[in-house]
Amino acid sequence: MNTILYISMILFSISAAYYQTKIPKIVAFFVIYFILFILFEYLDLFPGFKLWKQSEITSNCYDWFEHYLKKDYGLVNKKHVFDLTENLYLNNFDISSEESLENKYNLIFNELQLTEGKTLLDCGSGSCAWTTYCKNRGVNVTGLTLSKEQQSVCTKKGIPVYVQDYRILDTKFINKFDAVSLIGTTEHITEWCGFYTTENQSYKDYKNLFNVIKQYLKPNGKIFLSQIVRQKSSKEYTMYDYVQAYVMLRHYGGYYSYTNIISDAITYNGLTIESINDYTQDYHWISVAETDHFGHWWVKWDEEPLDKILYFFRGLVTDPFLVHHWLYYGMDTWMWQFSGYQKTPLTNEQIKTSIGNLKYFVISK
Repeated sequence: MNTILYISMILFSISAAYYQTKIPKIVAFFVIYFILFILFEYLDLFPGFKLWKQSEITSNCYDWFEHYLKKDYGLVNKKHVFDLTENLYLNNFDISSEESLENKYNLIFNELQLTEGKTLLDCGSGSCAWTTYCKNRGVNVTGLTLSKEQQSVCTKKGIPVYVQDYRILDTKFINKFDAVSLIGTTEHITEWCGFYTTENQSYKDYKNLFNVIKQYLKPNGKIFLSQIVRQKSSKEYTMYDYVQAYVMLRHYGGYYSYTNIISDAITYNGLTIESINDYTQDYHWISVAETDHFGHWWVKWDEEPLDKILYFFRGLVTDPFLVHHWLYYGMDTWMWQFSGYQKTPLTNEQIKTSIGNLKYFVISK
């Protein structure tokens, strides 16, 4: 849908530029296209006409990551040391990334009460580092993703992954799983629908999501959710903050909801919240500790440079938000939401004033 709309805008701009004579045609093309893009963005962002499809934005984002992050992302000496989310340092920031990743996986594994032979559905499986860990411990794993690029990576690891939207009920999964994990993915479930209505829509989306997930669980099943939430802060946002938020929205797609909205949606479905804990400090620190982590990295152009160049040109004709991916990279947008990049762990005060906080929810049926 987005690609079709994008190509239509390009073709219209070419046609309109062809028939004008006062300025160079190439200049006219860019002026006309820019005006069209601004108009479409206004209609999408403010009245909320939903001109752009959210799931396609998210899919393009993670496909882009697969091409521009380090080859064999997250592997050092053939060992997983980080993934597409956070590591857990548990207040010891001197430990290795391998140990901190093990901390996270152990914590989630134990919270979900997983054991050999149990079944796990991972919603938003990324490059399947977490599901590979579970598979190696004897768990029967299944993954869901929006990205065909990520599905290909997971298939090579022997993980069965389906390309589908996990917000939509799949009847073949009903009552099939002992546990469901949603690790750093639910920020994408709400489509932006206007400045004054998106919060209400987010509540509806989370209610629907947990209605679906609940049906996938066996009796007494467990859910683990890691989620970046918005802060209800007294901080006054600057124009810089709004620009960064816009880049984040168009790079990833989605919406950061509030803790109380998510909690209300969970309990509305008759599920029990066992605990909510904050790990913002850990999410910030992994991007400092590991220079290839997606939160703060440099593209290695010497690794498969032809692939990177070809994917860039592919994006020029298929992805209306290609520029936003590169703005996200150049403006260090990920670190902006955690008070910016620094080579020391975040203080408690910085966590309180960050745009977003990372929360872990442990939920039971």
